[in-house]
Amino acid sequence: MSIVKDIMNFKLSKEFKIGLWVIVTIAVTFFGVNYLKGINIFNPTNYYYLTFDHINGLVETNVVNIKGYKVGLVKKIIYDYDHPNSDVVVVLQVDDDLKIPVGTRAGLVSGLLGSPTIELFIDPMASSTEFYKRGDTIPSYIDNGVMEALSTELMPRIQSIIPQLDSLMVSLQVIAQNKAIEKSLSNIETITTNLKGTSVSLNKLVDNDVPQLIGNANSMMTKFDKVGDNLSVIDFNKTVNELNQTLSSVHSVADKINKGNGTLGLLLNDNELYNKIGATVGSANDLLIDLKANPKRYVHFSLTGKNKEK
Repeated sequence: MSIVKDIMNFKLSKEFKIGLWVIVTIAVTFFGVNYLKGINIFNPTNYYYLTFDHINGLVETNVVNIKGYKVGLVKKIIYDYDHPNSDVVVVLQVDDDLKIPVGTRAGLVSGLLGSPTIELFIDPMASSTEFYKRGDTIPSYIDNGVMEALSTELMPRIQSIIPQLDSLMVSLQVIAQNKAIEKSLSNIETITTNLKGTSVSLNKLVDNDVPQLIGNANSMMTKFDKVGDNLSVIDFNKTVNELNQTLSSVHSVADKINKGNGTLGLLLNDNELYNKIGATVGSANDLLIDLKANPKRYVHFSLTGKNKEK
């Protein structure tokens, strides 16, 4: 009991408290920095090495992926300042549960906008019993990806297009300085103003005249309907029959005339009668002429009632 009382009565010195706080602060800082880097110090890891002639801006804590899944980080990058032409060594830190088959290749993949990453490409035909051991060097290569395609395919095309763009800009400048363009724009503005006025006139026409025209058309249609009703009342069959009878009568009369029946037929078909009538008309004409020339021969007038002269 006395020992417990001594512990309870023990007072920590000021220096001990300060030292304890410093240790705790360092520990929290260490764990926090590693956490921000994505390093889990409580998880056992394996270390592998890669070598590149250049690393395209690869930095520590860049991710290591397999099929896009994060399996580790770039732990360290080693550059030998004493031998500048030597390769750059990259140390990978991957999950301890990951077993990398022999034949796997590590590619340094450059992103279009993001930082480069390490991609582990496992050969489907790789052995399932042989794996790289911790600390082994994995074969590596540089995959420029989109950047390489841009530099090898797109840039030459862009370079070939630039002269054409220059000539196009010169042509556009010449066209822009042409006064005909200004006149055309002025004409377009005038045409637009005229079209606006025409549109206003059409709106007035539609609002005022068109309803009246439609009303007149409706009235005419009503009249046509009435005429149609009246036409439907007419007995066309009866009218046609009567017209046929009339034509038959005319045909019969014409036939009789042609055959010489009746007075009119005799007059038209008897040549002798025609000649006699002609002679009679001629004699009458001669008589009238002689009567006009010698009236006294045919008519005698006497005031005393006595003819003195035969």
